[in-house]
Amino acid sequence: MLANSSYACLSVQSLGYAERILLEMEAQLADTAGILSLKRQRDRVLMECSAHSALWIFGLYEVLRTVREAQASQFAELTELFRKIEIVRMPLAKHEVKKVRGQPSPTHYPTGSQDIETGQVGWFVYDPHAGESRVFSRTSLANEFLSIAAVEPEHPYPFPIGGPLGEDEG
Repeated sequence: MLANSSYACLSVQSLGYAERILLEMEAQLADTAGILSLKRQRDRVLMECSAHSALWIFGLYEVLRTVREAQASQFAELTELFRKIEIVRMPLAKHEVKKVRGQPSPTHYPTGSQDIETGQVGWFVYDPHAGESRVFSRTSLANEFLSIAAVEPEHPYPFPIGGPLGEDEG
C-alpha cells in the first residue's frame, strides 16, 4: 500500500523492528504480573516499554503525516487511524489536547495505562471529538495499522522483520 514512497516503507520497516522489541517487553510484563519479587524489574520494563511506545507512536504519526501530505490515494483508508494517532500524540509530545476547531487546546498530561494480562502499554488521553477520556494502547494502534496497510512486499527485504539480524544464512 505504501510502496509509492520508499522512504515511508523504510520507516514502516524500522517501526517493525521496534515492534518486535516492544512485544517482547509486553510479554515480559504479562509474565511477571503479580510476582511481588519481580516488582522492581517489572517497573523498569514498564517505564522502558512506555517510553519506547511513545516514540513508536511519534514514528507512525510521521509516516502517516507524510503519506497524507503526499496526497497519496491510499491515505483515505488510514484517515480514521491517523485521527486516533493525532489524539494520542498531542498530549505525549506537547502536553496539550489535540486541537479541534473552535475549542481551546488545554494542557493535558496523559496518564499511563497497562493491561496486566497482556502487558500492553497505553495511555488515558482526552479525546476532544468524543468529549471524554479514552484508553489507547500502542499495540492496538499497531494492529489497526497492520490490518489496513500490510501487504506482501514486491521484493523481499534483505532479512525478514523479526528474523535474525547479522546471522549468516549458512
